[in-house]
Amino acid sequence: MTNYLHGKGPKFMAWYYVLDGTSRGPVAETVLRSLHKQNIVVFDTPVWTEGMAEWVPFQDSTLFSGASAGRPAVTHTCVECGRLFPESEMLRYDQAWVCAACKPVFFQRVKEGVTPKGNLIFASVGRRFVAIMADGLIIGLIFMVPVVVFFMGAATTMKPEEKLHDAPGWFTIAIPLLCCLPPLYEIIFIGKYGATLGKMMMKIKVVGPDGAPISYGRSTGRYFAKILSGIILYIGFLMAIWDEEKRALHDRICQTRVIK
Repeated sequence: MTNYLHGKGPKFMAWYYVLDGTSRGPVAETVLRSLHKQNIVVFDTPVWTEGMAEWVPFQDSTLFSGASAGRPAVTHTCVECGRLFPESEMLRYDQAWVCAACKPVFFQRVKEGVTPKGNLIFASVGRRFVAIMADGLIIGLIFMVPVVVFFMGAATTMKPEEKLHDAPGWFTIAIPLLCCLPPLYEIIFIGKYGATLGKMMMKIKVVGPDGAPISYGRSTGRYFAKILSGIILYIGFLMAIWDEEKRALHDRICQTRVIK
């Protein structure tokens, strides 16, 4: 049975489309074209009519082909909403494309100093590894010096018959210092500057998924998530090798990115 819409005039082929995950229709061709002009039905919106084996994107349907003349329109994905639009209806900002509806939000982000999503250049695994090694040396050379001084001070001020473990006062200072300084180093530097000294040397920094700086809270969560990445045989770190955005496990958990 042929799928037609009936009215006072001629019969029209009925079309269906998907909006917000729900099938809508039936509607006439003219209605579907109108919805496309209003950017309600966009290039990648699934559409279907009787005689089609499966749902296809609007731009691949016979309806769109019949409405288009000459070469197919060039399309791009909006960096904000992720939907496809013809190039003529979009604005290009550096390497990013943004649709008309998202322009206000996009440029507000730019005004606030947030790096557009399309402009993020993810740091290589090699750069990140070198930065980690550099931070390890920095922590070892700078933050462990006070610990050594404390122990040397304890040894020189004790009587010959006393042993080091008989000086609990020195341990109450040295042990917390040993445990607290490394996490404070990373949490404070990344929370304030977006990068530790090692990352600064490699010219990389930690940001949110939209390129915005992260908070001290997220920096804290990321530090402890890194411990999880390490205790599972460092597989959490290795995940950055095959991830398209170079995310390690702790980046996935805390929704962060490491960029140049």
